[in-house]
Amino acid sequence: MRERLREQPDLPRGVRGALPGAVDEALGQAARRIGGAAEKLARVRAAQQPGSCTAWWGICPRCGPTLRTEDGRSWCQECGAGWGYDRSQGPCGEAATFLAMDAQGGTVIVCAAHGRHMQERLDGGLLLAIPTL
Repeated sequence: MRERLREQPDLPRGVRGALPGAVDEALGQAARRIGGAAEKLARVRAAQQPGSCTAWWGICPRCGPTLRTEDGRSWCQECGAGWGYDRSQGPCGEAATFLAMDAQGGTVIVCAAHGRHMQERLDGGLLLAIPTL
């Protein structure tokens, strides 16, 4: 069985060298990794919808930059809100409410929480509310 696995070039290297009893475990581990990557990609894609916040640092939508992340899960240290994924990495994706412009003319659309956080740090820049219908 082990020789047959080694002769299969389309199988991942970790599976080709696995003992027959460990094949199920190796395949299960590979499936979990693929599932985790697909979940992250789905969050990135959803956050890139028009009208979404484009900031790439984590923030609590209610409290601001108060997140704590451990073991792939995030929560707000102030209000206790929690997310079953690492919210500190990747795009925010909340509804955009502000257009932020820095002193050099660079712009980014951000949610209310990122806008509040950026307002104190935009030295020479502007924070403009995006009109809603």
